[in-house]
Amino acid sequence: MPDEIVFTVNGVNAVPAQRISLVEAGLLERQHLQQWVIDHPEVIDSDMKVVTFEYGRWMTAGGMPAADRLDVLGLDRAGRLVVVELKRDRAPDTVTMQAINYAAMARLFSLDSLAEVHAAHLGGDTTTDEALAQLKEWAEGVSDETLRTPRIILMAGDFGPTTTNAALYLYESGIDIRLVRYQLYLTSGGETVLSVARLLPVPDAEEYMVRPRSSSGTQVATQAAKVRRASAVDRLIAHKTIPDGTELTIVVPDQVGQDRETIRAWLATHPDRARVRWHNDSSGPAEWAHDGARWRLIRLISHIIETATGQRPNAQVWAQGWFRDQNDRTLHHLAEPLS
Repeated sequence: MPDEIVFTVNGVNAVPAQRISLVEAGLLERQHLQQWVIDHPEVIDSDMKVVTFEYGRWMTAGGMPAADRLDVLGLDRAGRLVVVELKRDRAPDTVTMQAINYAAMARLFSLDSLAEVHAAHLGGDTTTDEALAQLKEWAEGVSDETLRTPRIILMAGDFGPTTTNAALYLYESGIDIRLVRYQLYLTSGGETVLSVARLLPVPDAEEYMVRPRSSSGTQVATQAAKVRRASAVDRLIAHKTIPDGTELTIVVPDQVGQDRETIRAWLATHPDRARVRWHNDSSGPAEWAHDGARWRLIRLISHIIETATGQRPNAQVWAQGWFRDQNDRTLHHLAEPLS
């Protein structure tokens, strides 16, 4: 994988930081790397809530305990489990098979059993009902069915060609798998800096690709692959669930973080900033009333965040949760039952 270069800057002086390993920094995989993810799950996925960590209560079909321990188990906004496997420095070539095994076991969770695990994770006097309410508040459409298809996130200091090749094959086969690389740097001032980047899938890569025209047979195969990975927007458009011209409202989710009030204030400054009209066209489904242009959802929300705060989003934007219909339903809520 190509390395990035990090500098500390003081005016015209730019000093390159030294890349170091966890061991060189005196840090450990579980006590430190794992804790960073638990405390700040947005470093790998802005839409993930930690359900539990170091989970090892697996049972074989014969009722015997299985000696496997999952690093982090999360839940995303769509109600899908997120299996997170962490590796110190370079990931071993077997990490993809290990993660698939965890996903295969995790898919047998029911919503009730997941709530029990989350209650134990929260600790204190948290009841299963309280934990279940928190899970449902985080993911409106979570159900036993949505838990059946876990996502996989592998986080390591580096990935070899065997791992990336296997992960790419799984991704192209319809399995939601991501590779996230972290790097530590020692600055000239003696500070340790953490950098995190998603390597697979490459964000918005298809927008920059120019391909030769496919034959009809290849186009059919390509379309079939896209159907397997259809997003909420794709499902809404395919089913025409929202009629063309329907007015939607942009609502800043509470989970956006410290910038949410700034963004809300910016939207409230002009009534057209929070209004869009829906079009069943994947190239630009949102016609923004503020400028009359047609936008892709993630591009529009990213633009709003950057304009309102002066900073580009530092994590992937979950645009589906920003748009609501007249009944206050999010796009995710509308798309969840669609095949």
